[in-house]
Parts: sequence; C-alpha cells; structure tokens
Amino acid sequence: MPTTQNDGLELAYQVSGEGPPVLIISGLSAERSFWALTRPLLSGFTLIEFDNRDIGKSARAKGPYDAADMARDALAVLDAAGIPKAHVVGHSMGGMIAQELALMTPQRVDRLVLSNTIARNDLYTTEIMRLLKELRLQLDNELTFGAALTTFVLGMGTLKKIPLFAAVQQSLDAGLYQEKDAFLRQLDVCAKVDTIARLGRISAPTLAIYCDDDRMFSPHMVREIADGIHGAALDEILDSGHCPMVEAPENFATTVRAFLKGS
Repeated sequence: MPTTQNDGLELAYQVSGEGPPVLIISGLSAERSFWALTRPLLSGFTLIEFDNRDIGKSARAKGPYDAADMARDALAVLDAAGIPKAHVVGHSMGGMIAQELALMTPQRVDRLVLSNTIARNDLYTTEIMRLLKELRLQLDNELTFGAALTTFVLGMGTLKKIPLFAAVQQSLDAGLYQEKDAFLRQLDVCAKVDTIARLGRISAPTLAIYCDDDRMFSPHMVREIADGIHGAALDEILDSGHCPMVEAPENFATTVRAFLKGS
C-alpha cells in the first residue's frame, strides 16, 4: 500500500477506479474500510482514500493537532497520488477537514460534499463530546466502549436490526481498533471546530447532507453549513443515523453521484 508523509507522519492511502477523482475523508475513529459498502457504488470515479493520522495504517501523532493540520495531510495524499484537483467528500470529522481544505486551497477542490458534519459546536454536541471523552478515559474494555460509541453513531432503525455487541466484537476481531490517546486527539479536533464565520469564503459547489435519525449532529447544524456557503445545496438521507455510507449506502451513493455529476 502506498504511503506519503506530512508533518513527519506517514499516511497510508489507496487509489482505485477510473474517472473523475474523488478524495474521501473519513470521520472520527474511522478508517478506509468504513467505506466498503459505498465504494463499489461509486464506480465511474477514481477514488482516493486514506487513513487519517491516528487511525488505521497511518502513523500515530505525538501531540495535539487541528482540522487544518489534517487538511494538509489530505493535500499531501492528493500530491502523492498526482491529483491536481478533485471532488472532495468528507463525513463528520472528515467534513470538518474538508471545509478547511476548501478554504485553504480552493484551486484543489472541484465539488464538495459535506456529510453529517458541523461548522461549530452547540451545547448539545459539546456535552456529547465531553461524554465520549469521559467514556474513553474511564472504560478500558474495548468492547464496552465500542458498543457505547456505536449507539451514538448508528440510527435507531439500524440498531434494531443488528446485535450490537456481536457487531462490535466482529470489528475488533477484524483489527478495527483505535488506541485511547489517538481517539482523544481526534475527538479534540471535533471539539475545536469553528469555521462558521469563514463558510462564505468557500467557492466550490457544495452539497450538505444530513440524515433523519442522526443523533450526533442534528439536521439544523448541517443546514447552518448550507446557509453559510453561497449556492450550497441541502439533501436528506432517510432511514439513517450518523453514518449513511454504512446504514444507507445505496441512497447515499446515489445522492453523491448525482451531485458530483452535476445533475
């Protein structure tokens, strides 16, 4: 698997498919495998996927960082892949990174998809992140913490269909694990997000996506992003919680494909 470097950290990435390039940026505690159900539904595009710092096969950081630092990681991946300009799809924390990327280097971003993300925290999300931090600090049992985190990110409809602890154990058995300090550093990125006053400077055609059962970032927070970006479109994915690429991959991929193709 190819790697590149930024800020002294090795970043693992992959390039697959053919067609217009699409950079995919994952969210908190999510690596490239998180997109496994959606990836084949995005045929006709060249997909550039990578593990953010502090997750998967990319290096663990030595100290704190912010979304702008992670946006520079994304740029390093584009450079290494030889992609001068790409569509960008960012989910949750990945959407925060994508906002910084579009602000930092608008010439590198074609169309922008911001899914289930925010431009600033409110009291609810601040308290949720505080709770997640305390849970991660106090729970040493990885299965228990994974189950707690999963109940926040999956919608009620999905949770009624899967055996929660068995699903988390399956993920752990597959090696999908993030160390405690790495999770906390990424969580701090989410807690510090604040692009609300700069959204008007994003020039890329933008689609903001929310889900009807997202209990992490509510629809009004995504709508706030769409309102702040000139000409941005807003769309809803039904029957999904915070992770439509896992919970409703067909609907998610159809929505993203239509926007990236300009229809």
